[in-house]
This record gives sequence, structure tokens and C-alpha cells, in this order.
Amino acid sequence: METFNVFFPIFVLVLLAVAVPFGMMFANWVLSPQTQVKNKVKTDAYECGLSNVIGKASDRFPIKYYQVAMLFLVFDLEVALLFPLAIEFLNAGWELFAILMFFLLILEAGYLYVIRSGVLNWSKLSDS
Repeated sequence: METFNVFFPIFVLVLLAVAVPFGMMFANWVLSPQTQVKNKVKTDAYECGLSNVIGKASDRFPIKYYQVAMLFLVFDLEVALLFPLAIEFLNAGWELFAILMFFLLILEAGYLYVIRSGVLNWSKLSDS
């Protein structure tokens, strides 16, 4: 009976991990209009939001794409560092609270710098 209690939840999790994606693909196949396949733009390999895909492979991307990627990495790492602090917050004392506030203060200073420098305002950025 002990083996059943250990492996049954794992079996259910594996079953759900396999059934949910296949169920979603089946629902997509059943519910999607078949006219999308005939549309040339939808089958194009470069349907990703870039307005100009004609050119050489050595052409440069606008710097705004790199800036947004770097900002995503910074804020993604911030969330990854906040999760362990949030879990241990109730068990720790005021030292962890001070560390958390210092970390959030540095993060907020960086966020305010990003806002003031206009990185998130794409209409004012140049394409070069």
C-alpha cells in the first residue's frame, strides 16, 4: 500500500502532462478554421512582427530589441531572487527584511533610470 501512495500521484502527474498538450492540440485542430492554411502570410517563416524582412543576413537589428531583452533578463532574475526571500520571510528576522528592502531599493532605482532614459518609449528610439 505504501508503494501505491508514493507512485500514484506521480502517475497522475505524468498522465496529465501527456494528456493536456495532446488535448490542446486536438482542440486546436478541431476548432481552428482551415482557411488559415491557404493564407500565404500565415505560412511565411518570418511572421514575427518585423516590418522589413528583406535584406542580407548580416543586417543589424535595431538596438531596441536588445534593450528589451536585457530588461527582461534583469526583471526575470529579480523575480527568481524574490521567490526564496518570500518563502523565508516569515521564518527570518529583521535582517532579511533589511536585505529585501535594500534589494528592492536598488531595483527601483534601476527601473526609474530605465523610465527616465526612455528605453521603454519605442516611438522616440531610432531604428539604428
